[in-house]
Amino acid sequence: MGNVFSFWELTLIPKVEQFYKNKYLTAIRRTFYILIPFWLTISALDVINNLLIDPDGFLMGNYGLNLGFWITGGLTGEEFMNSQFAQVLLVYNRIVDIGYRIITILIVSILSRYLADIFESDKYLTIFCSLASFLMMTSTSSYIPNEMSDYFSRRGYFFAFVTAFASSWLFAKLSKIKRLQIKAPNSTVKEYAQYISKTIPIFLTLLVVSIFSLILALLSETADAFEAYIASLNLFQEPIFVMMYQFTVWFLWWLGIPGYAVTSKIMEVGYIPAQMSNQIGESAAIFTTGFFEAGVIHVMGLMIAILVFSQHESWRSVSKFSLPAMLFNVQEVLIFGLPVILNPIFLVPYILAPIANVLVGYFAISWGIVPIFQVDIPWTMPLILSPTIGTHSVMGGILQIVWLIMDIFIYAPFVITANAIEMEND
Repeated sequence: MGNVFSFWELTLIPKVEQFYKNKYLTAIRRTFYILIPFWLTISALDVINNLLIDPDGFLMGNYGLNLGFWITGGLTGEEFMNSQFAQVLLVYNRIVDIGYRIITILIVSILSRYLADIFESDKYLTIFCSLASFLMMTSTSSYIPNEMSDYFSRRGYFFAFVTAFASSWLFAKLSKIKRLQIKAPNSTVKEYAQYISKTIPIFLTLLVVSIFSLILALLSETADAFEAYIASLNLFQEPIFVMMYQFTVWFLWWLGIPGYAVTSKIMEVGYIPAQMSNQIGESAAIFTTGFFEAGVIHVMGLMIAILVFSQHESWRSVSKFSLPAMLFNVQEVLIFGLPVILNPIFLVPYILAPIANVLVGYFAISWGIVPIFQVDIPWTMPLILSPTIGTHSVMGGILQIVWLIMDIFIYAPFVITANAIEMEND
């Protein structure tokens, strides 16, 4: 084991440090740094909604304390959800939803601002092109308003990243072609001439985006048929496939890219339908959205391992600071603050722990020790409480505790080794 860590320290770490300084990854990290205060604010509002205000949540809903039943004089089900009381509460839910949509717009704006520096283009026009491109793509990617809203939610973050990169790069390339620049008369104001000269590059950028989005819309039926075919293969309930899926998700997060956002199509095609099928009693699928939301516990395992096994004061401080957010499944404070991102010491346990959780959870549910996840629980639901409600059993909470203990021991040797390396460097 010592030879392995020596290899990492002497060979892998220098290479990762070079990779860490990649200008595009730096732009993504800086975008996240700016967004974290707003992200935490919206997440906190979401927690309040899920626990206290949501008519289908922990306090008011049938699967929680069911106070809505008593407040409305005994209304349940659709009657309760259609009541004036429930409709008023849903206003707050829409406010939180708008907050997440604003984050998506901010991702496009902030990232394109950094990309303008990298591509050496006008920052304001680059932001304009990115925002216009994003809105044009979303408007033609779906004919149904409710589906289009997905592009402005957490599942749309990857779409926002891709659009910002593509449109910023295209505009920067076109704006540097002198033949495409409109020359204003010499008597015009300098700033006016500067911006009017970029009219054709902007036009061509948005024209390309509109044509591309139209092609995607025309191919939507083919894409739907392909998704249906993939779903029919039932790969999503195979442990090998799920482990590969989790490897991809957490490796992307280690690179600083939102893993679940990038792989949102897999969740949408394979695990949301499984969750809904469980909820109405048509199936007994093991791997669902609820299963994976509960599996985020492994990041808490890292935090506890640092507090128990590390003497590195800055790491301990970051872990303590991250605790309130981690209680509600918000990992960004820890993984960007420590950082876990592009840290070679934490690469193996950061990927290994959630894969180990998949195996333990699979056997626990398939052997009947833990019930299946029957309820789609919001991702901000507090740890332990989330799987307990999701499975309608205290065994769901016990499963997450088992995951947590296991994850602490998975992270422990890596935390100890990282601590030793840091102390040598000091």
